[in-house]
Amino acid sequence: MSFRTQTPSCWLLAGLLLASVTSASFAEDAPVDAEKLRKAKLYADVVMRLKGTDLSTDAKTKGMVEKALTANEGLPAYVEIIEAFALQDHDDQLVTIAAAHPDDATGASALRVVLANNNLDAVTRGLASPTGAALARALGNANDQKAVALLLPIVSDKTRDLPLRQDSVRALGKIEQGAKALLDLVVAGQAKDLKVLMGGVLNNAPWDAIREAAAKHFPPPQSKDNQILPSNAELAKRSGDAAHGEKVFNTICAMCHLVNGKGIDYGPALGEIGSKLGKDAMYEAVLFPSNGIEHNYATTSLTLKDGNSALGIQVSETEGEIALKAIGGIVSTYKQADIAQKTILKTSSMPAGLQAAMTQQELVDLVEYLVSLKKK
Repeated sequence: MSFRTQTPSCWLLAGLLLASVTSASFAEDAPVDAEKLRKAKLYADVVMRLKGTDLSTDAKTKGMVEKALTANEGLPAYVEIIEAFALQDHDDQLVTIAAAHPDDATGASALRVVLANNNLDAVTRGLASPTGAALARALGNANDQKAVALLLPIVSDKTRDLPLRQDSVRALGKIEQGAKALLDLVVAGQAKDLKVLMGGVLNNAPWDAIREAAAKHFPPPQSKDNQILPSNAELAKRSGDAAHGEKVFNTICAMCHLVNGKGIDYGPALGEIGSKLGKDAMYEAVLFPSNGIEHNYATTSLTLKDGNSALGIQVSETEGEIALKAIGGIVSTYKQADIAQKTILKTSSMPAGLQAAMTQQELVDLVEYLVSLKKK
């Protein structure tokens, strides 16, 4: 009788795949083509099946993971593999990936790993590099309070590049502790050259207490041209320019809403909103968004055990985790075990007072455009 060692099928597949292309074929300067991307994805899929393996005691799997990382360097799967196997000593590469993906979930996930490793030096080096402004944006999307200590000194330092300082302000405004720190700068009279930007960020913060405090320092006008708005019924009698209203929409509203596939998928899609609301109701929805929050778009607030917080629209919830979509459309997951408290807010993520960003005529034009968006 003979005995044969049983080899897991995923190892056999991994061996075939990883042997088919040498790591040299993924040289950094080589052009990325569809075939290489396909193979890189296959490598990632294979090693992700081995998630949970202790690499310190399994040299074969460790080798596979290392080759898969080489194949996926600079790609989103690189971050997923590092998270899956809790790998260390890749923080500089993760910072580079975050700067290349400042406005999506890949960049946010990459920085969460680096911050969880407490490697603030790697992030500091990245902020001092030519891609520092992009990295600042990614830090805001990572929504970790550790970012506050990295970004706040940049805001007050006039020797730093202005785009970096501006993106640092915007990033801090996405983190509750960061928004509070910005308000403290305003009260202390610091970073005065960025006061207007800070006012815009704070007046549109998703936290009621911060908006209320900011209003004392940045009282919003009735409209951009300082005109007092008439009643919704009176506004509804006016005719606007729908073509110009589309331009207003693209400037103010498209950062959270989709129309015919254009914009950002955060709030409700508005491609058929004109079939649902008349002008009266449309003005109510624009000016007082918390008066009628659409089903499935309530704002969820998470208080995490590590002192961080998260805010967004809940996408899904399982026994193990909750997925939230933040303003900007980025979806992040949070383990149930890391959540201290979950609260459904009574206020909308869409801030009240949007008329402050428009003249009265621009508001009328915007509503004229919205009511024109009907079901086809």
